[in-house]
Amino acid sequence: MRFVTGTLAFIICLFSACSLQADTFVDPQFFLQQKLEVYGLAGTPWESEPSYDEERSRAWMDALHHAYEAILELPLMEGKQVKHVLQTNAALKERLGLVLMSAPKTFFQPDLSGLSRCRVEIPMNGKLSLRSALYLAALRPQPMQPVDFLASWSAGLRLSEKPKKPLVTRVVIDVRDFDFEPCLFPRFFDAAGMLIFQEAMIPSPERFSRPVVRFMTDITAAREGVDESESCTIAAYVNELCLRDIAIEHADAQEFAHFCRDLVQNPLQKREIVVVFDPGRGKKAGRLGKSEKKADESAVNKQNQEAKP
Repeated sequence: MRFVTGTLAFIICLFSACSLQADTFVDPQFFLQQKLEVYGLAGTPWESEPSYDEERSRAWMDALHHAYEAILELPLMEGKQVKHVLQTNAALKERLGLVLMSAPKTFFQPDLSGLSRCRVEIPMNGKLSLRSALYLAALRPQPMQPVDFLASWSAGLRLSEKPKKPLVTRVVIDVRDFDFEPCLFPRFFDAAGMLIFQEAMIPSPERFSRPVVRFMTDITAAREGVDESESCTIAAYVNELCLRDIAIEHADAQEFAHFCRDLVQNPLQKREIVVVFDPGRGKKAGRLGKSEKKADESAVNKQNQEAKP
């Protein structure tokens, strides 16, 4: 009886782990392009004279439905998805609905089958964007965190009066050697676990006027566009238990904190944080290495005999 009970418990835990892993999966293209792009279909090919305007409206509504489903699965921050915060705050649904209704849409001419297509692009930055609609949910602390954990970004972090180096315009953070998952509001901590920066902290109305935190996969492209004196690379790592949070190494914590403080105080200046990550690292870690061909023993013995004097 105990063996059967233990086996059932193991199977339940296995399926729970599989479902949890499926929930955390996210397509990194959303964050690389800084927009969510979906398509909707409509049409009545069996009718001789369908209503063109009516089918365009149906295609648009179909695209909005697909966009809403995709937004619900997006990770908001560590430990939260968009679908989780919408359940606790009904006001966010209205803000999200306004973003969907105002999103740019493109209609295409019906094809030979009579289907009409509509493309909807939901931006992640701007006055009417995903970040502007959901930033209040990101500022809310987790149930296990103290209330003032996110209230003051410099709490517990002592900054020198003046930075040692002049402030740059771009900070590059390379986390390609770690399993990192992008999200709408990534958090940056110091080695002691104190919060340094999160994009939701930028004061309004300048908040989300441009992408402050961008994601890229090429380290060379992340450094292009600015002089070497105007950019710097910050050493950081990602904890295995918090794949959406970035921890800054102690040697660069002060420099990064000064940069973030100036970013919060002067949000309209041209300053940005570029996170370089490897979207295929998780898949590569699960692959088995190729087995090497075994050398022919007869050929090896023959070479050894010839090598003897």
